[in-house]
Amino acid sequence: MQITSILDIIDGRLLNQPSISYIYSLKMIASKVREGDLFIARDLDDISLAVQNGAFAIIVDKIYPIIDKEIAWIRVDNIDRCLVQLLRYKLAHFNLEAYYCEKVSYDLLKIFSSSSNKNIKVIPNSLDYFIKYINDIEDADILICNDKKLLDKLYPNNKEFIVNNYKIENLIEHSLFEVSFSYKDNYFPKLKISTIYINNFLSVYEFLESTLEYSRLKYFNHLKPIFLDKNMNLTDFGKSDKFIISQNTKNLLKNEIVFFKEKFSYAKTIFLTSKYINELDNQQILIEDIKDIKKELKKHSFNAAYIVGFEFNELSKNLIKLEKELTLF
Repeated sequence: MQITSILDIIDGRLLNQPSISYIYSLKMIASKVREGDLFIARDLDDISLAVQNGAFAIIVDKIYPIIDKEIAWIRVDNIDRCLVQLLRYKLAHFNLEAYYCEKVSYDLLKIFSSSSNKNIKVIPNSLDYFIKYINDIEDADILICNDKKLLDKLYPNNKEFIVNNYKIENLIEHSLFEVSFSYKDNYFPKLKISTIYINNFLSVYEFLESTLEYSRLKYFNHLKPIFLDKNMNLTDFGKSDKFIISQNTKNLLKNEIVFFKEKFSYAKTIFLTSKYINELDNQQILIEDIKDIKKELKKHSFNAAYIVGFEFNELSKNLIKLEKELTLF
């Protein structure tokens, strides 16, 4: 891409008279910069490394000394606006399908899209991370995004990913977290997913038009249990009557809590939250630091603990870390 074209796209100001006039790709991470790249500097401290690695152009939104006069130095008013303009320009040159997708189906598509024959790019909800994908996008790719506002800015010709209601048969709920059922003469045995999300699963199944590797549901974290023994240490799936689940997506809370209370009304459930949640009334235990969750759990008698405000992977890693620390003493 010509430097003059970049200046027009982002309404930037060239700060010097460089000897180069062309760049090959866009980068936001200085350590990933290669000779010929344009480096967009959100952190000024990264610029020297980008220059050392061979950047042909640097974009800044603050004052920074020109440390290499041979390359192009470009000033913009706002880095985020600059990113949107560059990405939108790049995407406009492709004939793409683009879908806004709610969180549950987005996560399922991220898990299963690699096994599909369709050219699907599940893009992150961050301009900085999206830069990593832009150089790999090709005609006829399908973009999946969970951020409607972001997708509207980058590729306005998008549509909603629809979750349909499907007719299933022979439904067996082995537990809150494992089901078997039939759909269109296909049998789905012991899937690690709750009934509340079967329609999301089947919508993804129909969209991908390919056989799914069901074992990959182990990476699906919505209403996914972490089983605990009597000492609050992790144990295998189904090996205890005590478990925790977590949710950090606000618009999923209401349906999950209703589902959970209906299906698990016979057992004692406690709710731990990082901040006050209206849907829980006065039943919640406020906890600010993830490191205190295990200590707090030991204070209460429960069968299930529904934890709000922390990511599943973060919670799981923290519990594993605490177990390892205890074994050292």
